[in-house]
Amino acid sequence: MAKLVKKAAELGFCPGVARAVETTMRAARSTPVFTLGRLVHNDVVVSELEAMGIAVIHSLDDARGLVAISAHGVPAQVYHQLQHRGLKFIDTTCPIVRKAQQVASQLASEGYFVVVYGDPGHAEVKGLLDRAGPKSKAGLSVSSIFRGRLPKRLAILSQTTRLSHEVQAFVGELLTSLEKFQDIRIAVTLCSHVARRAREAASLASSTDLVVVVGDPQSSNSNRLVEWCNQFGYARLVSSANMIDGEWQELRVAQTVGVTSGTSSPNWLIDEVIDAIERLD
Repeated sequence: MAKLVKKAAELGFCPGVARAVETTMRAARSTPVFTLGRLVHNDVVVSELEAMGIAVIHSLDDARGLVAISAHGVPAQVYHQLQHRGLKFIDTTCPIVRKAQQVASQLASEGYFVVVYGDPGHAEVKGLLDRAGPKSKAGLSVSSIFRGRLPKRLAILSQTTRLSHEVQAFVGELLTSLEKFQDIRIAVTLCSHVARRAREAASLASSTDLVVVVGDPQSSNSNRLVEWCNQFGYARLVSSANMIDGEWQELRVAQTVGVTSGTSSPNWLIDEVIDAIERLD
């Protein structure tokens, strides 16, 4: 019996990723382009760019042409280094990330200790901490950020691809010590595109036997979607159509399958995954 596939309304690249990829590809038509780190967190997309001659570098020492700053942004000092070396560059930082950077800078200038809810190792979070200055810290739990005395004036923002319920839980934990603060500011820096996908993914998980999230294992928002869907049903991350096979027991017996994607998954990859699902007996 053929499986019924229910696709999310919003699939494929988000506007920020689409802008980064299109801008970089357009520039590469006329000059060598080097991306400082992976342009987006999807190996398939990075491989496509490399096939066009767009190389990934991890140091400006290796730049031999136009440098593309990734959609996740970079610390401010990178811009100074580019200018000092006389390197031309294109800035594909997502506008939502750039706004969060500006918020972090503003809060720091107002004297707040800035807390970024997010993965300290993520490129975006590193850029936010750089803008927030020395009086800042990032983490995914209150205990990982504060181990002693709490600051009197505290500002909280988040990695843009986190989900609202995660941020709410984090803030709620902090507010159990509300009497220890004099002033608290909460800045909403969440991506609306990720939020919409999360809401629709939850609906899919509640109305299908299984949800397939098409995304890269290194993609923060793709992993968040899987975790969120598993609160309502069953979901798994799929990075290519090769992962769709008859040995996947839950998929083999499922009659209805929901499909959503991370914000850095190209439409052609999603179509390949859907075709593979529909071909299963």
